Amino acid sequence: MTSKQGAMMLMRSRTILMIAVTLGTLTMPIALAQKTVLPTVKSASTKEMLFDVVSIRPSAPGSPWGGVQILPDGYRAWGIGLWVSVQNAYIPTELYTPERIQGMQPWMTSDKYDIVAKVTPGDVTEWQKQSRTRQMGMMQAMLQAMLAERCKLVVHRIPAEITGYALVVGKGGPKMKETKPGETMPSGMPLPDGGVLVGTPRGGKIVNTFYGASMAELAQHLNGGSPGHPIEDKTGLTPRYDFELKRIDMSEEQNGAVSLNAIPAPNDLWDLGALGLKVEPIKITTETVVIDHIERPSEN
Repeated sequence: MTSKQGAMMLMRSRTILMIAVTLGTLTMPIALAQKTVLPTVKSASTKEMLFDVVSIRPSAPGSPWGGVQILPDGYRAWGIGLWVSVQNAYIPTELYTPERIQGMQPWMTSDKYDIVAKVTPGDVTEWQKQSRTRQMGMMQAMLQAMLAERCKLVVHRIPAEITGYALVVGKGGPKMKETKPGETMPSGMPLPDGGVLVGTPRGGKIVNTFYGASMAELAQHLNGGSPGHPIEDKTGLTPRYDFELKRIDMSEEQNGAVSLNAIPAPNDLWDLGALGLKVEPIKITTETVVIDHIERPSEN
């Protein structure tokens, strides 16, 4: 794989994540195949979770590039290579770079598949009670089990270290309005800790408005602009805040860059200084997943 191909895969992966987070449930008729019972995964409530039904089919010839979703009752991927589901099974998207998964076969990127995996009907209510963060963690283990059964996937892991960022308070302290207790939240995209995000382009300027947001939610949002360079909340701030996060204008050269080295730092993308915040480079321990064996998906 060339560096340019790797960078494009990374950018597509980030787009896929945003599709999964922002679209919610896409309702359309989907024919499921025969039942495939996989090893169970326990949630924090000790309730067992499993994929009760799994369908993996080649995408229709000439189908456009697709995406992935966490559904109210499971997982869906369509019109994409199997490498995306392998990535989702083992590497959190904010930690992913092309080097994080080694030993991929060419068909994993060239062949596109449609995947639908659903939990047992009796577990749907419990599944929907889980936070998005908890669902993502549970989904990893469930996808690992699915890929082991349907693709005979075998991997081993190697410790690795990547460059990330720490979100910290600036010299002058935070410059954000604390959310009043009991304050009514506006309509917008729900955030994992209960905050709300409203994205508003204003006169060509990108402004994201947060209500009742934690600093962990802000760090997670900033991760969307720094693929492969995760951002961790190290502010130590525990209140919730209302604030506007403004995008800094980028040059045409920056907007068109595909090299991983050209991805701007969060301080160059967002006006964190206006919030009394900044990011500092840190080293983050992660791992590389090496594929020892994988086969094309077995028939439904």
